[in-house]
Amino acid sequence: MAKSVVILASVAAKNIDSLNKSGVYAGGALENGHVVAIGAKSTTDGQKDVYTVALPETDTLDSADFFIVYEAPVPVVGGKYKGITDDPREFEIPAGTVFNMFKPTKEDEIIISADGIGGTKGSNTHVAPANGTGKLTWTSDISGVSLALVYEGDTFISIGNERVAAYRFRVVKA
Repeated sequence: MAKSVVILASVAAKNIDSLNKSGVYAGGALENGHVVAIGAKSTTDGQKDVYTVALPETDTLDSADFFIVYEAPVPVVGGKYKGITDDPREFEIPAGTVFNMFKPTKEDEIIISADGIGGTKGSNTHVAPANGTGKLTWTSDISGVSLALVYEGDTFISIGNERVAAYRFRVVKA
């Protein structure tokens, strides 16, 4: 299955360093575009200024400080590049690996490939964090969440000579 691809169309984090952090997640692999709840700073040697993160949970959907994973799709193993590919749909971040993430702010515009969104679009107009998954998930009700993005339209992401289905979103709650 293809991994999600993200394009930061218009994001405050491109110009504000404090909205960018490093994280580490021990629970499994993550993909670009996954939403994580930031926790305490890691106490692991060599991980200065790295925060532990968790997947969204039901009891924190309305209160967690959510960040979106955004890491360059070049895998590094043992300090050396490995498996370089020109297809970002093959990229994931292994458990326990330090990665980059950004804090979405209101009015940020983000494009995410269709593979990176959970649930069914149907008549839903928003995506938001959901219990136990890193994928933003289609919803019509954003009252119980602290992060929500409104659907602004279908688009595509060019990968090689292929057009990959994607959606454009704007952050309305952060």
